[in-house]
Amino acid sequence: MQLPDLTLNHIRQRCTAQSFTRGTEYFHAGMIGNPISQGYTLSATCQGTDIDPYHVSVELMPTGIATTSCSCPYEGDSGGHGDCKHIVALLLTYVHTPDIISSIDTLMARLAEKPKESLLRILSEVLKQAPEVEPVVRGYADRFDEETETTPTVLRVYLERIDCIFGPDFLEQHQLRNVLIQLENLVEHAESLSEVGETEFALSILHALIHQSTVHYPDTLQKQELPRFVKKCTTTFAEIAMEAQELDSVDLGIEVLSVPLREHYQMLLALSFEVASVFTPLLTRLLQQCCTTPESADLQATIEQRLDESPDRQAHVQLLFALCLQFGSIGECLRLARREGENYLLIHTLFTHQQDAAAWRTLETHPLSVDEQWCLLESPIAARIPGFTDKLLRSVRHYDSDTAIVLYHRLIEKTIRSRKREDYEKTRDYLTDLRTLYEACDQESEWADYLTRFRKQHSRKRLLLQIIDAQHATQ
Repeated sequence: MQLPDLTLNHIRQRCTAQSFTRGTEYFHAGMIGNPISQGYTLSATCQGTDIDPYHVSVELMPTGIATTSCSCPYEGDSGGHGDCKHIVALLLTYVHTPDIISSIDTLMARLAEKPKESLLRILSEVLKQAPEVEPVVRGYADRFDEETETTPTVLRVYLERIDCIFGPDFLEQHQLRNVLIQLENLVEHAESLSEVGETEFALSILHALIHQSTVHYPDTLQKQELPRFVKKCTTTFAEIAMEAQELDSVDLGIEVLSVPLREHYQMLLALSFEVASVFTPLLTRLLQQCCTTPESADLQATIEQRLDESPDRQAHVQLLFALCLQFGSIGECLRLARREGENYLLIHTLFTHQQDAAAWRTLETHPLSVDEQWCLLESPIAARIPGFTDKLLRSVRHYDSDTAIVLYHRLIEKTIRSRKREDYEKTRDYLTDLRTLYEACDQESEWADYLTRFRKQHSRKRLLLQIIDAQHATQ
């Protein structure tokens, strides 16, 4: 587990100058009490202006701070943003005196091995020795009871039903076909439920179908059928979930994520780390489509913490990058792209945020693949920046002639599809540049072969050939 290397600058960026000053005073005055850590979570009490101390919590991730919370009434600066002085004091404790923060990971591991009766005796002694925690224990007991009785129960019913459909044995091709017929019927049932407003039942069915299909994947011989089916389920799930989010936002007048949807997303994210790698991109794309409200930013910490467990790291990095781009800062996006060696994401982000000069420089030092270059040419960036395509081609020609040749081939085939005169003229210009490039690479024979194939393939486009011949582009 990699804990972040926080600096004072990290803390200053998250709070007002006054909160940082007061938090520093609180830290030096020893106001932080009983600081503990469990995994990426820091917790402590902090004595404030009230008689009872405030409860402070910080959720870390390998690249920094994910979320923070404090029981004090502070609501941030005038824009509602910024950590309070109590959070600042805890973060300064982490930076300056990490040795006084007691890890309870070992304790939790020991408790996990104890039987229920022993745990109850321990809890009873805690309540006797510290009766002030009784409301906290009671609150969590009530909350867990409510969670068990709502959404998980609905989902569990469908999980058990679909598990029975798959059965306990290995599935031959004809057996899998029969199973898929029953599963397809459940998809149709989910769609019907959604149409009459039973969104949660519809999503629970689709969630269970996705889950059990990934679980039973090793028990099948045909390795393409279940991924194809899961893709259909994730597409349908995303459509229903996004419609539900839109309706909730309209009803409440703000972008909001309901509790059941949040639970589905959290469970599907957890599943994406446990499935065969063929399913991970399907789940991360679903989450990227659906997670458009500020509450979805909570998923970032989970991804960061479990990234080393990912069966498809690139898929999770792309999801993390999308969430950072939507809810974080440009600085976080750039740090993530550099850390993961995602050159395309780095360059795309620079262009998207109109840092064009930096993007062009990065292109020279961090070359992209042919497909990544083509994605840039197909993106809205190319339409926003005048002369983008020509400048990118010149840049690529400078350091990778083979890649430039492939890009010219694709651009030519794309441009002539419209059958417009101006596009045919653009095709002529591309052919002229391509010919020059072939000659510069001492590949005149390859150019002649390409041109022969090109003229034969498009022999019926008389206007195109007339334009080309008129400008001597074929010579």
